[in-house]
Amino acid sequence: MSVAVEFRNVTKEFGPVRVLHGVGFALQPGRVYGLLGENGAGKSTLMKILAGYESPTTGEVVVDGAVRAPGGGSRAAEAQGIVLIHQEFNLADDLTIAQNIFLGHEIKKGPFLDDKAMREKTRAALAQVGLPLDPDTRVKKLIVAEKQLVEIARALARNARLLIMDEPTATLTPGETERLFALMAGLKTAGVTIIYISHKLDEVERTTDEVVVMRDGLLVAREATASVTRRQMANLMVGRELADLFPPKLP
Repeated sequence: MSVAVEFRNVTKEFGPVRVLHGVGFALQPGRVYGLLGENGAGKSTLMKILAGYESPTTGEVVVDGAVRAPGGGSRAAEAQGIVLIHQEFNLADDLTIAQNIFLGHEIKKGPFLDDKAMREKTRAALAQVGLPLDPDTRVKKLIVAEKQLVEIARALARNARLLIMDEPTATLTPGETERLFALMAGLKTAGVTIIYISHKLDEVERTTDEVVVMRDGLLVAREATASVTRRQMANLMVGRELADLFPPKLP
């Protein structure tokens, strides 16, 4: 089930602006990585490349030892088991949970949709994420935390092996956050690789195995989470001691 990923000298340009400068590192299967960096560091662009929403200008993305062919889009990445859980949920509010989970991937029985099979598989996916809801519930009736779990359930129903979570606790209560962390631990045990993007360094410290730090489109550090403090993480993100951010006022 696990997936191994490597970035090889990845660059990305938007017109005359280069936002990634030869990024290269590998992700081992079944680990949780904290991806850190200030806004504009290149994190989102790199993850969009990994998830197939963007293509590198130069360089390669290697999945399970094979170089990904350019131009496949998010469908090709999803077929490799790589799914981005968007910060703004990518769900259709007026459709049911089952319809959302199988949108574009409908199960058919002959020429007809197999609604029974899709409901059964939806129940199984919801059980994986600890969400005991009726598959026929419309998404617009769900609270934010439930929508997030539906996104994760959809990814798992499509055999996701690597999940990219972008600020996943931004709108969650403390209790909902704890449930998400428990789910992440279970997914890791099952061999799923997780990339966890967050500015909440206490969460990164608690949930990740390694931190990967980007700054100005470059990879600047990769460390075992247990070997760095939150202050060191922050210093790596900004490129200087935090004390320098608030220098004493001159008399």
